Amino acid sequence: MMNKFKVGVVSTSQLSFPGDKKAAFRKSAEKLSTLAKELDFDLYIYDRDVITADDAYIAAKALEEEKVDFILLQTTSFSAGFLAPIFARIKNARLGLWAIPEGSVEGAVPFNSLCGINMYSSIIGHYLKDYRVHLKWFFGDVEDPLFIDRFHITVRALSAIKKMKQSSVALIGGIAPGFDDLYDDERNLIRLFDGIRINRLHEYDEIKRLADGMKAEDINARIAAETAEAKGFTHPTAKKMMEVNARFSLAYEAFLAKYGYNAVAISCWPKFQDDYLYSVCAVVGEINDKGVVAACEGDLTSAISMLLLKYIADDTTMLMDMSAFDEKDDTVLFWHCGPASKRFCEKNGFSLGLNYSGTPHEPHEKEVSGTGTVRDMVFDSGPFTSARLTGECDSMFLATGSFVDYDKPSFCGSRGWAGNLKINNQPVSALDFVNTVLVQRFQHHFPIVKGDFSCEIEEAMAWLDLKKIDVVPYKPVMQNPLWW
Repeated sequence: MMNKFKVGVVSTSQLSFPGDKKAAFRKSAEKLSTLAKELDFDLYIYDRDVITADDAYIAAKALEEEKVDFILLQTTSFSAGFLAPIFARIKNARLGLWAIPEGSVEGAVPFNSLCGINMYSSIIGHYLKDYRVHLKWFFGDVEDPLFIDRFHITVRALSAIKKMKQSSVALIGGIAPGFDDLYDDERNLIRLFDGIRINRLHEYDEIKRLADGMKAEDINARIAAETAEAKGFTHPTAKKMMEVNARFSLAYEAFLAKYGYNAVAISCWPKFQDDYLYSVCAVVGEINDKGVVAACEGDLTSAISMLLLKYIADDTTMLMDMSAFDEKDDTVLFWHCGPASKRFCEKNGFSLGLNYSGTPHEPHEKEVSGTGTVRDMVFDSGPFTSARLTGECDSMFLATGSFVDYDKPSFCGSRGWAGNLKINNQPVSALDFVNTVLVQRFQHHFPIVKGDFSCEIEEAMAWLDLKKIDVVPYKPVMQNPLWW
């Protein structure tokens, strides 16, 4: 059971301003209590006045004892400058500075609240510059769009980061042979999400033993369930491989029940093929269906990136290759053998197809050679977000777009043509998208979730000090990475 994200709200003020500071903060706290239920976070309200340095130290101790993750510091009125460093240096809690409207436009200023967060942000940025304190500003009543939009993004991003730090992730069988671009030093991941547990010692044989020990009645029941969920088979060969598919589906189910991992990176080849002429693609999709993140080809960093997307969006993710682009309609094809969750084809569903084996496998009745069942689907139209850690896990590639709502030829497997492409919320052509990926030497895997969560990802990147992968507009000349 994961601990919820916890916000602590506290008010600072000064006696010289005539506005009703107690009433203003009480109103804010009541509305935040309602918002906490809507956004599903815990709230601690520090309801004592904070005016002097001693007041601030007492409040800081209370916030630390409550183990809040985020301090929402409301300068209900302009407050003494020496309070800011006290709250800025509270350990293990991030900081938000919150100003409220004055409530009038002339006469004596009631609160001078906005000036208060202006001064506090400046003090923290200059006087405490060596501390590199991260902070975000907020303005308005709790129900104001300017406040709620900014705050909602923060809650989503920081809640996801907290969940990451409580998560458990496994690599099973190692990285796919030769996929050296997927290698990362796991210590960078542990440092980024301090508290995350990563186990890279599980081997393929552990899953194989579980699969070989499955009972015939359980296998038959799983075959029936998996077949009923699909629209049918595109190849007779795929149907014949359902017995092996069901065995490994049950094996991974038992494995995950035993260890309770939140995400796994599975080495899906070549060992499966060596033993069974089989690939685990459809099983990867099924694992994702059930709420556990599963990345193929032993891509641990993508599994962790998918998990962050899952927590931010509260939705299922998938892992794709970039396999083609089309300048005519500015689209890029995201494709993989067939490991996508059914979440991405709710409109038209999926068929059970056959993994590529060096021979054609267009849909027909003739048997062909292949290695295992895959999910053959075209993704639903609509917006998506792709985000993956890269570099030394100190950077993130962030892209958004929309899967097209018109028919367009594509390869067998799990796939979708994507247009309206953006990188870091900057519109790009398909050619610029491909050029950026290739020039910036980005890995060949793209974690994807439905919906546009670019703001939440950008926010998480800011709190985590992750750098952006900058767009490199296409030129017909050789281009070096911008980070060289």
